[in-house]
Amino acid sequence: MPPKRSAERHAEVLDAAIELIRQKGIDGTSLQDIADAVGIKKGSLNTYFASKEELVELIQARFTEVADHELVKIAERSDLAPDQRLRELLYFHAEHCTLRISSPVLVGFMQLWTSPSSPDGRHQPAVVREYQRTFVEVVAECSRKRIFRKVDPELTVNGLMGSMSWCAFWYHEDQHGPLRPLVDKIIDMAFDGLRTRPRASGGAKERAAN
Repeated sequence: MPPKRSAERHAEVLDAAIELIRQKGIDGTSLQDIADAVGIKKGSLNTYFASKEELVELIQARFTEVADHELVKIAERSDLAPDQRLRELLYFHAEHCTLRISSPVLVGFMQLWTSPSSPDGRHQPAVVREYQRTFVEVVAECSRKRIFRKVDPELTVNGLMGSMSWCAFWYHEDQHGPLRPLVDKIIDMAFDGLRTRPRASGGAKERAAN
């Protein structure tokens, strides 16, 4: 029997594949390219994945695993106010969606957010609910602490995350510069509409009388 592949070696092969796809695209990356990058024979890649389709699935799983881990770390930061934590969560989501991955892989990852009735959405509802849950909880905390006005947390999160996700389809670092300042501007506009406003003194009748 062939030696059992180690988790470290599997991660090394996947890391090499992701980096090549970032540079050359999924269509421009051959299995031979990946094998050469890790110093093995092309046929040995079958130990790790049998096709590009399976490779895409592995990349999706990697992205989701990394995302879940990072979201927890951000959400547990006690040094940040709730709205600052939400800002960091949204930036991470934008950064996650703008990875330099060619369209078939990116679309494959984005299919996690498709309709539950879609052919590729079989495992989508649980994945989406768990991913969104952290964002929803922080928005609700912002409302409880009157940082934001009273809003529907789920609807708010759908809008905020949607604007971050869309960065994947228009943002290019060479053209637009660093991502963070752009994302901060988008978040500032959104937060400006969510923040609690101090009530003006006097009502409408009083202002009219003056």
